[in-house]
Amino acid sequence: MKKKKLLLITLSLIGLNSYAQKLTCSDFRIGTFYIPETKEMGKYTIEANDSIIKLTGTRNLSIKKWIVVREKNTQIEWKNGIGNGIPEYEVIEWIDDCTYRLTYDSSKAELSEEKEWVNKNNGIVVTKKKIENKCMYYTATMTTNEGQKISQDGVICKE
Repeated sequence: MKKKKLLLITLSLIGLNSYAQKLTCSDFRIGTFYIPETKEMGKYTIEANDSIIKLTGTRNLSIKKWIVVREKNTQIEWKNGIGNGIPEYEVIEWIDDCTYRLTYDSSKAELSEEKEWVNKNNGIVVTKKKIENKCMYYTATMTTNEGQKISQDGVICKE
């Protein structure tokens, strides 16, 4: 009887362990994700001319999370849910499994001055810091043509 209980417990633990699979960078390449609105999202670091400046921008408090629908080399971002407001269309250039460059897609929407500026400065490079549970923590960095490095930490989670 003890052997049966031990076998049942062992099989249950193996089943639980295989169900709780660990995510990898490739799990964040295609699918639907969300970016929760956090205090860190408003914090930026600017490095230029041997100086580092930390800034906190004002956030739109009506946005609770961004929904990201990602296909091979494109993504669409929606504020607070698919179909809410005007989506942002972006092109993804994969550098490796854990690193990619984002630029705004001018063929799908007219770009604001800010988005044009991002594109003219070679876009935003997103690099994985760690994966925890269903979320990937990252640093998004843009190096301007003048040599400034603007970075922000964030998180993207699997739905």
